[in-house]
Amino acid sequence: MNQPADSKQLQDHHIRLAQLMSPLYLLIPLAFWAFFDYQGVAVTVKLVLLGAAGWIAALVLRGPVSFLAARMPAAKGRLLLVSSSGPLEELVRLFTLLAAGMTIGSAASIGIGWAAIEIVYTLVTLFAVISLSKRTDEKAMQAKAMLEAQGTYGAHPAWGLIERVFASAFHIGAALCIARYPWSVVILIPVHSLLNLAVTAAAKKSLPQAEAIAAFVGTTVLAIGWQLYL
Repeated sequence: MNQPADSKQLQDHHIRLAQLMSPLYLLIPLAFWAFFDYQGVAVTVKLVLLGAAGWIAALVLRGPVSFLAARMPAAKGRLLLVSSSGPLEELVRLFTLLAAGMTIGSAASIGIGWAAIEIVYTLVTLFAVISLSKRTDEKAMQAKAMLEAQGTYGAHPAWGLIERVFASAFHIGAALCIARYPWSVVILIPVHSLLNLAVTAAAKKSLPQAEAIAAFVGTTVLAIGWQLYL
């Protein structure tokens, strides 16, 4: 009899933590911005906004893929949707950089804007999950079941914050790589898709394992991108 009460108490604690920690998400792109500024790389608001627009464009392009995935068996649909992230995001990132100019400042700005708007989207999702946790209707229960299957529902909110740090590192690193060598998009497309597939699969079993994968790939891509300009 105590288990449901204990579980509800833990969930309520995580909800309060998520609400308290939500402003920290917004510090992530600011921290990267401060790093580049310290290194003498000019990050401009106009190109940060362009990077955010690029992410939105990639999201819109996923609409037809989502439509197709919804008409497939659940497992195949998820596989298609997650796999599409690589080609859609990296090709849009390439065209966004071509429009902005292939410089380190443009790449840093585009990458930070890309990461920032994705964080805003994550926060919207976070508060949607908080809202779901307070509901017991059929649609809310279905959504909870889907999140539980992904291994993310009820998890400590710190994991989401950590994930955003390394996802942001990947986006900024990818922008740096493409700006320096546009042909690197051919490599980044499968890397991006495989990263998302690996993290999604690992999260079902172990969030620490999923975050370790994200940390390794995100940090590596950022380090490579930065080294290209030294």
